[in-house]
Amino acid sequence: MHIGISTASFYPTELECGLAHAARLGYRRVELFINAESEYSDCFRAKLKQQLRALEMQVVSVHPFTSASEGHLLFSDYARRTRDALEQYTRYFAAAADLGAQYFIFHGESQRARGLPPAKADARRFDTYHQLCERAAACGVVFTQENVAWCKSADPAFLRALYDNVPELRFTLDIKQARRAGLDWRDYADAVGDRVVNLHISDYDEQSDCLLPGQGKVDFPALFGALRAMGCDSALVEVYSDDYASLTELEQSRLFLQAAVQRGV
Repeated sequence: MHIGISTASFYPTELECGLAHAARLGYRRVELFINAESEYSDCFRAKLKQQLRALEMQVVSVHPFTSASEGHLLFSDYARRTRDALEQYTRYFAAAADLGAQYFIFHGESQRARGLPPAKADARRFDTYHQLCERAAACGVVFTQENVAWCKSADPAFLRALYDNVPELRFTLDIKQARRAGLDWRDYADAVGDRVVNLHISDYDEQSDCLLPGQGKVDFPALFGALRAMGCDSALVEVYSDDYASLTELEQSRLFLQAAVQRGV
């Protein structure tokens, strides 16, 4: 299992500054959480790639800032908006590939999404996922659905339907989002486990659903052992900047996780 970190952990620090923080803390694998449309531009990406080379960092995944509106963009009743959004996301896939990313992270529809009757909604949903996966693959990127507490993907049954109907789809498993949905990471692993390719890791206890790894009760050796057996070898720390008082705590989490990886062998 390879340990990295998401630049979301430094938000609202700007992307390039988050990268510099990650490198100073000893992380060499990173998820880029893109927070502005300009960060997809050719000019910005050229500077970012230069920085990544200088820091000897590998981009594992890209997470778009549009994740909060993906249901509206891609799954509404308005077909033209869906077509436009597919073109928009194709540009994002190309940018992710240019940055060297393996995976693209997707939230999808919110739980309150309404529109077509269930059968028609399912048909359109699966068709849209097929197109997203196909377009990402054409750019050399793997399209992954993340479990998110406020989205339909919080429901393992929803994920099983995607698993059954979109076999090319892969998954990113998020520990804190599982906790916020009132479930355990095993519930999601049971639903889609052999297609989980990426982990968003954090810790939790009875008081907090998002702590730095090593500060809560997650059994990381068991987690890593189980996911490695399913073929997943990528784990990225994704917390919030108010979860720690000092950046050095993120370095301590890296050391803790690397030790946990060895115990999970």
